[in-house]
Amino acid sequence: HLDKRHRDLLKALPYELRVRIVLPILRQKALQLDSSPETSSLLDAIGEPRVPPPSNAGPGGLQEPSFMTPTGPAEPISRKSEHTLSSSLRCLSLRSLIVSLNRAPAGERQQSAIDDLLHHLRLQSRRLETLA
Repeated sequence: HLDKRHRDLLKALPYELRVRIVLPILRQKALQLDSSPETSSLLDAIGEPRVPPPSNAGPGGLQEPSFMTPTGPAEPISRKSEHTLSSSLRCLSLRSLIVSLNRAPAGERQQSAIDDLLHHLRLQSRRLETLA
C-alpha cells in the first residue's frame, strides 16, 4: 500500500495529473489480465480530458501539455515526487490502482469508464478462475 506521504500527494492531485501518472501503470496491469478491445476502450475513456484543453501551442505549433483543475491550471509536481509515486503505484494491485482513480473527482464519462472497467475486469477475472 502507499505510505501516508504518497497517499496525501495522490489525494492532492487533480484528476488529470493523477490520470497522467496512474493510467500507464493501470493500462499495463489491466491489459495483462485482459487484452480485449473493450478493456483498451475503457482505459482510453478514463484518460480523456474532462475539459477541452486551452489553445497553448508552443514553438512549431505543437500543443504543450496543460492540465486544468476546476479552479484553473494545475500545479505540476516535481519529477522526483512523480517518480517515487510511480514506483510505489507499480506495487499496488490492479484494484487499488482503479480505486485510486475513483477517489478523484472525474467527469461523468471518465467516472462511468472507471466503474465499467472495474466491473469488466471482475468478470474477466471470474471467467479465468472458472477456466483454471
